[in-house]
Amino acid sequence: MVTRKLKKIKTPNFLTFDNHDDEVFHLANHSIPAYVCAVLFRDHIDLLTKADKQYCKSIIFEYAQYGFNSTYRYQINDGTHPAIFTLPILFREFSKEKQFIKNLLLLNLFNDHPINIGGNRFYEFAIGAILKLWNNYFEDAQSLLLGFLALKQKYINLRERIRYESHKKMIYDRNEEIAKKTFLKENIDLFEKTINNEISIDDLGDIKKCDLSILQAAFVMIPNGSDHKEHKEITLKIISAFCTPLLSRDHKDRTDYAVRHNFLNKFAFFVLTAEKQDIELYLQPFLDGFNGSESISDLFREFITAEDYLHAYDNFWLVWNTFKDNLVKLCEKGDNYWYVERIVMSYLFANTPWKEKATDWHTLKEENKRFFKKIAEQIGHCPSTLYSLSKLLNNIGSNYLIDGVGWISNMLKNNENFHTIELVSDTIYYIENFSRKYILKNREYIRKTRQAKNEMLIILDFLIEKGSVVGYMLRENII
Repeated sequence: MVTRKLKKIKTPNFLTFDNHDDEVFHLANHSIPAYVCAVLFRDHIDLLTKADKQYCKSIIFEYAQYGFNSTYRYQINDGTHPAIFTLPILFREFSKEKQFIKNLLLLNLFNDHPINIGGNRFYEFAIGAILKLWNNYFEDAQSLLLGFLALKQKYINLRERIRYESHKKMIYDRNEEIAKKTFLKENIDLFEKTINNEISIDDLGDIKKCDLSILQAAFVMIPNGSDHKEHKEITLKIISAFCTPLLSRDHKDRTDYAVRHNFLNKFAFFVLTAEKQDIELYLQPFLDGFNGSESISDLFREFITAEDYLHAYDNFWLVWNTFKDNLVKLCEKGDNYWYVERIVMSYLFANTPWKEKATDWHTLKEENKRFFKKIAEQIGHCPSTLYSLSKLLNNIGSNYLIDGVGWISNMLKNNENFHTIELVSDTIYYIENFSRKYILKNREYIRKTRQAKNEMLIILDFLIEKGSVVGYMLRENII
């Protein structure tokens, strides 16, 4: 499917072998040329002569085409990864090769073979390379994005058609070469428009009909923080296409785990880097369909992970406050309903695996205390809220300990059923821990301040009723 054939590259002497015993050495080292050339282009390009660059370019091109062979099966460290990732550098250095490089990137986007047990696919190498083009070669990257969306579903449909026709003839072996040649012949005009930057969003048709795996891959290809008009349009269609199956409780609508996870991860990063005025627009499909589904819990966790990396404080709290009313309404009947318990714990940071000794988080500042106080009042009747806030006071929210005692005390006072119902596992453990810490630091203050003493006694009496020896011993210390 590549429009140009490469000359056979002469294997370097140190990789040649003359007998069977040397095959092991070859298998262990055959990818070295790709890695060496990739590093030379990346880190030492100024030291390369014109001849060196030409030689290294030929090696990179050869390895970048491995995935086009119908018999190719990806192996870790086989040289394809560094070769494809180096193509953006060649895009800059060899202007006459731009169309050929775009051809390589586009065709690599059609390779769906898995590369690990985590569900990652070979085409992700090409996506990573395309992401490097946006800053300096926007039109080329945009053309590849649109070309992928216009062509990938056609390719999948063609393969299915050939498979179906072959099965009718009692032929069960897949012939990828026939599929590739037929596909190129049937779609030559779209390929040429893509390579020549002539393709437009009007060539895409209804992308909502594309497989979710295609939409997820295209979404990853769009740079985070982009406010380009066409990117917004495509992104909104992708989000809308995902929301229906993600928020459905019908098992028939379940999406592939890797596709769902990759979409939610990209969505969180994309929203947190978006312009403030666009954030609610991107969230609206989730707000409209907000329910007690597992995907809502996963979405909150992905936002926390993204914020931990991005430090997008203002955007994060805009997102969190936008979802709050929906969460409060969801919890009106308690949290013993579908995934509501898990959703509450994710929203209140209790489902995120923080470091064992973490005592604060850059996104929890002094002014955010009001948020947690309000949450304790609005959904304090949920056992998951009691668990989450108690856990928070033991780790990343330990700076809220003094105020937190009041939150927990009021929750226990206003919800007497907590004394008799079964609580979320480890709730008592977390309440014991923060109570011990609080009393150790503030014993004299508690004894002299009636409000502080009364709040603490409510908590300790609750612990004692739950059979806590720690609660009994701490109560003796402040009476």
